[in-house]
Amino acid sequence: MRHDADRCGVTSFSAQELLRLADDEGMIFPDHVVEQLVSALEAGKHVILTGPPGTGKTTLAYLSAELARHSMLCTGYQPTTATSEWTTFETIGGLQPTPEGLIFRAGLFVEAIESGRWLVIDELNRSNFDRAFGQLFTVLSGSAVVLPFRRQGQIIPISLVPHGVEAPPGTDPIRLPASWRIIATMNAMDKHLLFDMSYALMRRFAFIEVGTPPDEAYDRLLEGAEVVQRLLPLRALINLGPAIFVDARKYAARRARDGITESRLLYEVFYAFFLPQFEGLDEHQAVRLYRLLAPRLEPVEQSEARRVIAELLGDELVA
Repeated sequence: MRHDADRCGVTSFSAQELLRLADDEGMIFPDHVVEQLVSALEAGKHVILTGPPGTGKTTLAYLSAELARHSMLCTGYQPTTATSEWTTFETIGGLQPTPEGLIFRAGLFVEAIESGRWLVIDELNRSNFDRAFGQLFTVLSGSAVVLPFRRQGQIIPISLVPHGVEAPPGTDPIRLPASWRIIATMNAMDKHLLFDMSYALMRRFAFIEVGTPPDEAYDRLLEGAEVVQRLLPLRALINLGPAIFVDARKYAARRARDGITESRLLYEVFYAFFLPQFEGLDEHQAVRLYRLLAPRLEPVEQSEARRVIAELLGDELVA
């Protein structure tokens, strides 16, 4: 997602400007979230955005970084999604064979630092923090670190040096700009993973919850989309963000042109957009889910709904 901030006349890095960009994207956030984010970034903090699925955490991160670019705080942003396979080779870098021999190849983090781009990490919870961050733990905690690598044409090792810190003697420094930031996202159900981080690293991040907006925001977003509105009661089981409903609305508007029944359309929307959010539900939740959905479906779709919910449960559904 790239927002053409030039067309919007962005003039400064402020909560008002960020709210304006969010409004242009049709995004609605709870009160104070945007102000918290801007304040944390201006205070020199990296940020982890937490919250339920579909609340727009990733979009908010992209918009913030894009606004920072137009405010000349960075040259752009580097988006990436964390994986369980991340090691320091992917994030910091390592030696790579070439026809000229082994040379240092910068990883995602170092690439972003050298180019002045903010780093936007989606689904940080997927990574193994210790294995993925490596020496960056030390750097984000405010100390320089010497890497066991040399850049091509250099005979001295690389060092990563935070702003305001002196480079270790006899090193080839890569300096972190004062305005360089990491914005990461993490689902609310994975917040317990934050405590796997070292205390020193946690101090370098501000944690901001991107919750769901008020009920009236959903009503406004789904005005005229009666089929999707019928699924709003599912929020009583899990705190679903508006982005999921907006995606479902787009699908429903297109699929309705095929002339299918409302029951079939409701089932398809439920299966495509909402059922995956209930992974890991227990038997009691599964029964509640089916009982919320079944009265809105015809017998054929009721049977299908019972089957797919039972498959998600991994057991027979007794409803």
